Amino acid sequence: MQRLGHEMIIGNINDPGAPPSEFEVFAARCGLEVLPVRIPPRPTPGVVRSLLRIVKQAGADIVHSHGYKADILLGLLPRSLRGPMVTTAHGWTYPPRFTMLWLYQAVDRLTLRRLDKVVLVANHMLAVQAVRKLPAGKTVVIRNGIPPLQERLADQARRGVEPIPDSLAAFVRSGPTLVAIGRLSLEKGFNVLIDAFAAARRAGNAQDWQLAIAGEGPQRQALEAQVAQLGLGDRVSLPGYVDCADRVLEGARGFVMSSFTEGLPLALLEAMQWRVPIVATAVGAIPAILNRGDGGLLVPPRDTVALTAALGKVMSADETLAQKANVAFATVAAEYSSTRMAQEYAALYGAILDSTRRAG
Repeated sequence: MQRLGHEMIIGNINDPGAPPSEFEVFAARCGLEVLPVRIPPRPTPGVVRSLLRIVKQAGADIVHSHGYKADILLGLLPRSLRGPMVTTAHGWTYPPRFTMLWLYQAVDRLTLRRLDKVVLVANHMLAVQAVRKLPAGKTVVIRNGIPPLQERLADQARRGVEPIPDSLAAFVRSGPTLVAIGRLSLEKGFNVLIDAFAAARRAGNAQDWQLAIAGEGPQRQALEAQVAQLGLGDRVSLPGYVDCADRVLEGARGFVMSSFTEGLPLALLEAMQWRVPIVATAVGAIPAILNRGDGGLLVPPRDTVALTAALGKVMSADETLAQKANVAFATVAAEYSSTRMAQEYAALYGAILDSTRRAG
């Protein structure tokens, strides 16, 4: 957006007194103006007034939210107070009923009809019930995009991104390795992946194969216990959060996404740029991204047997996988560029501002 001549201010909500987050540091390294928003995690009138005051002081023409917090805190206010507002829906999880997250998501969906536009990151989201209930013309699809691989790597070098940890790099070099990237949470399906990996090694007599799952989250202890119970402590690595983790794929034999639910995952787009075999669950936009299987192996979510068979194909160097990797590489270059995404967002902002000026 900066390259298109727009001024972008990145506001990040966190608790009072919280230090700069990794996201804020990352945005600052990119040369963006960062506005740390430190407010209590409660949707009280005082918190709403504090956030509204911060937004007004920033002087933004359009507020663009990503996530339910800003939607709830600002979306219910009159447009005359907060100004034009857009939100991007990256996908929804489905927490147990009557939990706090369930309540927040329910309120968030109520706010959507009050915003100027609701951006969906993939066409499949048009079928979500909460989206179908919105007024006609309220939604627009703008698919996620990323810069070309060499541009991303050059940008990381300019920003001084730390190298891949030595221990992880050595692990990948020590044997043929499958890589998964994501938050260690239930919806990512890493428990199913670990079981399938163990079964595929046994079935294919592929005892030298390894699995690295880069990420951090609440399922760490459970996953570590599962790895230990299966006797895979030397073959499964859980290295924690790794900045720009897709760089591990340079020396890997394949990428796996075992999620139970997804929107349009950036980690998958990044993996496609490395031309490695891909195994992914057929959820969200993943089937469309992988051209219904032409760009990778698709399996049903939560299906350990199907995932085991797909991993076995990677371990056996199935001759069709290289062609699928080439298709995936061509697809991400042609259809999922960050330049295209930025241009579409800029056009959306312009249309909203033009409409506002005409109405005012």
